[in-house]
Parts: sequence; C-alpha cells; structure tokens
Amino acid sequence: MVHGRLMPGGDCARILSQLPPGILSIDDVLANHTLLPFYLRFYDSAKKQKTVELLRSGKGAGITNIHSKLPGVQEGLKYCPQCYCGDMNRFGEPYWHREHQIPLMPMCPKHHIVLNTYPVKFSRLSEVYVPLSSVRVSEDDPEPAFHWMHPLTDLLMAFLSLPVEAGATVGYNNLYSMLLTKGYGVDKLSDHQAISVQKVQQAAQELYGDSIYQQYFSKLSPAILCRLSRWELTSPDRYALLAAMVEMTANTLLGERLPENDTLKERLLYYSEIGTVYRKNELAQMMGVSPAQLDRLAYKHGIQPFWRKVGKERTRCIRLLLTESEYATIQESVKRNGNGQLAVYCRQVLLNSIEKEH
Repeated sequence: MVHGRLMPGGDCARILSQLPPGILSIDDVLANHTLLPFYLRFYDSAKKQKTVELLRSGKGAGITNIHSKLPGVQEGLKYCPQCYCGDMNRFGEPYWHREHQIPLMPMCPKHHIVLNTYPVKFSRLSEVYVPLSSVRVSEDDPEPAFHWMHPLTDLLMAFLSLPVEAGATVGYNNLYSMLLTKGYGVDKLSDHQAISVQKVQQAAQELYGDSIYQQYFSKLSPAILCRLSRWELTSPDRYALLAAMVEMTANTLLGERLPENDTLKERLLYYSEIGTVYRKNELAQMMGVSPAQLDRLAYKHGIQPFWRKVGKERTRCIRLLLTESEYATIQESVKRNGNGQLAVYCRQVLLNSIEKEH
C-alpha cells in the first residue's frame, strides 16, 4: 500500500544540506525522526548501507516491507493522550511521535495505554498538513489493553531503538529454536526439523484474534516459515508477533545463540531412563511419531532401542474390576498426565508406588 512520503525525499535532503553544520543532518533525520531503523532491522548489512546511501542522496530506496496499519483499525496517525499533555506542558506544542506510528504498535511504549487514531488516508499524507495541536484529544478512558499488547509493544520499540547493527544473526535463528522448544515443530523426524503451520496458526489466532490472524497468519505456508527460519523475510512484523507469542525479548531474539534443545531427544531419553519397557507402538504414540520414525530418532542420537524385548518379557496379566467412578478417575488422570494408553499408565503408577516403598 502507498504510504505517502514515509521517508524524506530529495527536497528534504537539499534543505538539510544548507543548514549550518551541527544543526540537523539528513543522517540525523533518518536515524532519529523516521521509522527507517525499524524497517531496516532485518536487512543484511550490505542492503542496510545501500538503502541509507540512497535516502541520504534524496533518492527512493524501494522499501516495500511496509504494512500500513494495525489490522482491524482505520487508517490514520496515532497518538497517546498522555504524551499529548506532556508535550504541551514541556514545549507548548504536541507532536506526532514516530514510535506511535509503527503500524503494529498497539500501545504507547512510555505510558502503556492504547493509542488513539486520527483518521487520515495514508495515500494522502504527502498532500495534507495535520499538526497534532489541531486534533482534539478525547477525554474518554482509553481502550482496554489485551495482555499480548505489552510484550509486542516492547519488541516493536526495541526494533526501532536498538543499534543499527543489531539484526538477523549469521548462521542461526533463535526464534526458530524457541518455536521448536515451545512445541511448534512438525510431529515427525527429519534432518531439519520444520515448524508446523497448523500449530502456529492455531496459537496466533487464539492469542491475537481474527484481525491479526487474517493479515499475518491466514496465508502462512511451510515455505514462508522456512524463509523465516533463515531470516529471509525483511518485514519485522511477523518476527515481532511470533517472538511475543513465545515470550522472547528482542535481546534474546537477536542475541547470542540459544543452547540446542531437542525436545524429542529429551523425551526419548526420559522414557529410556525411567526403566519401563514399552511396546514399540505404545512408545511411538506417546512420543508423537511413527514407529519407523522412532527407530530413526534412536539411531540419530545413539540411544539403544529399549522397547524391542517387550513381547518376550511381558507375559503375566493382572485383572482388576473397577466401579464406574474409579474407572472415570483413572481415565481423567491419564488425560491430565498425558501418559498414553490407560494400561501403560496404570502399570507405571503401580511400579512407581512399589519402588517408593523400598
């Protein structure tokens, strides 16, 4: 979508070049008075430098990774009523704060209240002059904030204010690692574990609601998630939404490599160490993989297949008669503890109880 004149053009650069040294430069305007640092956050270093050089000379930079507004909200310029009053008291004049104009920004990063919107078509921003002092501030109470707004606001503000060199890390992606750790991986074994489109879509819709889901996640695909895991998406929006969803800060997202956390490996090691011998199909079901994938998982991590002798060793049976309420209680405990089949769970509880007695 055309966003008016989001960045200063040639006229602005020429005017600034005529000011006395040390007053205001085009570099200062780009870095501190536009959203350029936000939109360049996930560009590689060479592309960042090239874009800045083009804008410095007053030329178009071809920034296309821009969403114009928060989904479900009318087009317009956003402001914080408390910032408005603070500006009036300090300067005698309120002004549009650049951090409020980040399209996904739901709250004021300083006062943590939902932003108000002054309606204006983005395509006309270069044609109109709207001083904030001409806008009548609503005296109504601010809109209630959703719990996801606070972490998302912090992430977006960090994307704007971090040093320019902070961005996509070379050789690893902490967001991809955290998504796997939080259980968003595809339930199958492969050399490169993929993120599940369905799991991400379901979690995003439950957390953010339908408007954000429709704009950012409804057309999600394995190809897009693969590009995201390689830092190949330049738009900061999805990175911020997904990072907030898995409770990451910007410093963790863009910081040192997180330690590897292979959840399938950890679960298999857990089952191998507790001493219970499962049937292969039972264990595969508990792990969320197929029996063939279970073999590959054990081979990959050098874990001896501790389930193969089950058919020869388990030949004795205990038969129990239960009331309806007793059976329902056991079933509920199986569901709550996620230990697979009812018989396997009952056997493990019984053996654990005997071990504690000794």
